[in-house]
Amino acid sequence: MIFLGVDPDLHCTAIGAWVQDKPFGAWVVETPKIKGRVEQTAVLDMVWAIKESFPLFSKSDVTETIWAVEAQTLHVTGLKQHKRPQDIVTLGNVGGAVLQFIAGHCKSSDNLLFPTAKEWKGQIPKAVMQARFYQELGWGYQIMGKNKSRPNGEYSLPRRVPSGLSYLKKAHWKHVGDALMLAKWASINWKEQ
Repeated sequence: MIFLGVDPDLHCTAIGAWVQDKPFGAWVVETPKIKGRVEQTAVLDMVWAIKESFPLFSKSDVTETIWAVEAQTLHVTGLKQHKRPQDIVTLGNVGGAVLQFIAGHCKSSDNLLFPTAKEWKGQIPKAVMQARFYQELGWGYQIMGKNKSRPNGEYSLPRRVPSGLSYLKKAHWKHVGDALMLAKWASINWKEQ
């Protein structure tokens, strides 16, 4: 059984694989940021890039695959909320398109999970959650992004990764880390029907 976590993004959607209690691989689907191509057009660019990137596995293998695609929700807690709610709607469009594409390759809805970030990682900031995950794997970590002086930072970058993941760029780990953690979460929380 292989568990795949998908972290949808407008320009860098990540897919992380988890097999037998360890990371198995990770892939990214990237689209260029083109001035003037925003929201719906950029979503279509990502959807077509994903379509071109599949299948990662042959159709016979997909029946032994459990997919977890992160659902998007607006976060409104106290005074903190998303600066641009439309960004979450746009990511939701990407997530929905990915979910529909994957559904066409699955034997049933039992092979699909669609958790919100709150359901699979709670209230823990991205950088902290990723740092804990990389430490657990023995990879070490480094805080990256605009707020790297703060403990929650923007995201964490693993210091040492297995050679099978060394081809990933530093910037990919912002999404790959979440995709791998989501795949691990799916391996724990999926129940065979």
